[in-house]
Amino acid sequence: MNKTLTYCFEQEMVPKVLAGTAQNGLAVIDTEGNEDAVRNAVERGQLVYGYLNAGALESERSYYGTFKHLKLARYDGWDGEYWIDVTDKEWQDHLVTEAQKIKATGAIGLYLDNTDIYYMCAEGFKEEHSRMIKKAPSAPLVYKALESVILQISDLGLVVMPNGGDTFVRKFISAHPGVIKTVNQEGVLYQDKKRQSKEDTEYYTEYLDWCRERGIYIRGIEYPRTKEQALLCEAYYTEHQWQGLYISFHKDLRGD
Repeated sequence: MNKTLTYCFEQEMVPKVLAGTAQNGLAVIDTEGNEDAVRNAVERGQLVYGYLNAGALESERSYYGTFKHLKLARYDGWDGEYWIDVTDKEWQDHLVTEAQKIKATGAIGLYLDNTDIYYMCAEGFKEEHSRMIKKAPSAPLVYKALESVILQISDLGLVVMPNGGDTFVRKFISAHPGVIKTVNQEGVLYQDKKRQSKEDTEYYTEYLDWCRERGIYIRGIEYPRTKEQALLCEAYYTEHQWQGLYISFHKDLRGD
């Protein structure tokens, strides 16, 4: 069945997912290694957002060795991923270069992941269970770095869709109204097949409603365990007038 909204960050599954995405549907995918498949999908009339990890470094990426000296701490819950020092100029240039590569495939936007690095530096990595690898930069410097990257990517003509990162996103939207036109949030109701706490749901709901009131298009990913829970998510999103919902029964977003 063709889908109008699909997320797939498993690189080997991307070609199949693109083939199953409806014409004029949106596929949010990892474009690395799938450039030809993306170009073909765009020619068929599909819309594509590429994946770009702004605040963390993944060990399987081809450029891991170039930037591993910038690792700040292990990313809790994701093996082989590390929070990174985004204040480094070479890392910022790298992000803009990667955005240019993604645009060259015909993608119209970016799913910008892990701008939460701003929150982590502001709060002192209190949620991390591992020791720091190196001293974290100050939150104001992290904000300026991410701000610069997003403005440069936006100037390329790409739609920038931050995933999470509400603390940073609120600050950026207030300073640059109209630049960020859409946001994505994972797990307002269900994360890892578990119901979120009432406090977490209320927190994310207030954030997304705040964005919606400013004309921001809302997309979200929910990770329920059952179809009944998925229906509850649909009803909740409809109630709050959030426009895009993707249901995933897999943490790693396989596009099914």
